[in-house]
Amino acid sequence: MANKPPMMGLDIETASSGFYDGFIKDVTITGKILIGALVVWAIAFPESSTSILGSVNNFILNNFGTWYIWTVAFFMIVCAFFAIWPRTGSLLLGNSDDKPEFSRFSWFSMMFGAGIGVGMLTFATAEPMYHFGNNPEVIQLLASH
Repeated sequence: MANKPPMMGLDIETASSGFYDGFIKDVTITGKILIGALVVWAIAFPESSTSILGSVNNFILNNFGTWYIWTVAFFMIVCAFFAIWPRTGSLLLGNSDDKPEFSRFSWFSMMFGAGIGVGMLTFATAEPMYHFGNNPEVIQLLASH
């Protein structure tokens, strides 16, 4: 007899209809309010938000940078181990009678598309700003004022 998959019978109250269908309303709305407040603060007070967020970023990088590198290295080693170990490819995630919803080709296509999409979204805004800031004509025009 197969064991019951873990974490399948948790009693978590989620919205059953409307915009938040399937989400925990308290967590979702709280997250939206906090992120919205951060964005409004950064727009309304750019100087103070830049200095405070910059100091928080420096604190995190100075105190946790090494830990981050070791954690990423650990996960890379674990992933390499699972890729090399042949039994991991036959492990089932879910019930024993579940069938994969997508083929391996579909999964590869989705992951590739997501990676390309992230790069496009990132550089669609960053690259024009980089070129605008390094354009000699723009720099000369700004310097002449």
